[in-house]
Amino acid sequence: MRLSREGISPLPEWGSEQIYFSATQWFSGLQHDIDAAKHSIYLQTYIFEIDSVGESLLKALCNASQRGVDVRVIVDGVGSASATDFLQQVLHGNHATLHVYHPLPWNWITNRLEQDDWLARFFERIMRMNNRQHSKLCLIDNSVAWTGSFNITYDHIENNGRGLDWKDCGVRVSGDRCILFNEFFNAVWNHDINLLSPYFLFHPITNFSPSLRKRRLRTLLQDIHGARQRIWIVSAYFSPIQRIINALKKASLRGVDVRIMVPAHSDVGFFPALASTYYADLLRAGIHIHEYENGILHSKHMLIDKTVIVGSSNMNHRSTLHDVELDIELFSEESRLIMEKSFLHDLVGCREITLENLSRFYAWLLAFGRIPRFLRYWL
Repeated sequence: MRLSREGISPLPEWGSEQIYFSATQWFSGLQHDIDAAKHSIYLQTYIFEIDSVGESLLKALCNASQRGVDVRVIVDGVGSASATDFLQQVLHGNHATLHVYHPLPWNWITNRLEQDDWLARFFERIMRMNNRQHSKLCLIDNSVAWTGSFNITYDHIENNGRGLDWKDCGVRVSGDRCILFNEFFNAVWNHDINLLSPYFLFHPITNFSPSLRKRRLRTLLQDIHGARQRIWIVSAYFSPIQRIINALKKASLRGVDVRIMVPAHSDVGFFPALASTYYADLLRAGIHIHEYENGILHSKHMLIDKTVIVGSSNMNHRSTLHDVELDIELFSEESRLIMEKSFLHDLVGCREITLENLSRFYAWLLAFGRIPRFLRYWL
């Protein structure tokens, strides 16, 4: 139910918070909750692959639908492009519903909300190709939610034999605050920002509307400008807009401990080179930069003083300007200590970048990184 502006009241903190760094434990716990669902399962993801992980979750979703649970799934038209036909067929055959967010122009699956005029639909999809659905969410019975950086793919599973392990972070939360996720899912499902209540003015967890995009950025900048002790950032794809760079530099120059953890190895091959073009400017302001070498860093989270934020947003132009993202704040002291411990533990597996080793070892990377930097608005 959408709340009126007059009826707005502060939301309680989460009833429970549980943090996951293991994809095996994450998917096991998620499937357990799906199997226990009684009324509704609303799932949205960027990548849904038809592999052992995806097939297992898909079977659980279909079983839930067959026992009368309302099952709705949103996937991104680019991230899940190879799976949309199969998902459509299987979910529809089991009385569940699929919504493909901004399908590719040449993918002829018709969204529920699109007209049958294929030519108009083709050009409309071309215009929307740069805007993706990058958030990750599974809301169960409107009371339990799973969110973070995990996509639905076997690639995230530890020791899977496909090369370097992925480093991710996700959370399971519960309680009345899940009303935010219900409104968010329905707004994306219906492409209707009017379904978001005034709660989102006070809890800017997403950037789904232009006003919320500005609000979310403004809130982040206020947090950075207000930081007194620390700003610890973990970002899989680091290419921030200039306003964020300036805020981070000012924070460091006034004595805040600013540390940024980025991947040395990435699933998007050029991103370490692109990120390296920002290093010198940040280092000269006293900011510490650490490249994670123990795998593919895919986590997205921040600690700003005592504030803990976990979600799908990267510190890049795409998350700030183009994609639909979802981030939440954790409130418990236990969660804060877990995130602190994780960050400090991961530093052991990092190489710290300095102005000295930057000039010595990164000359070729800096040169190569200048090429995608010209395109950073879209990256």
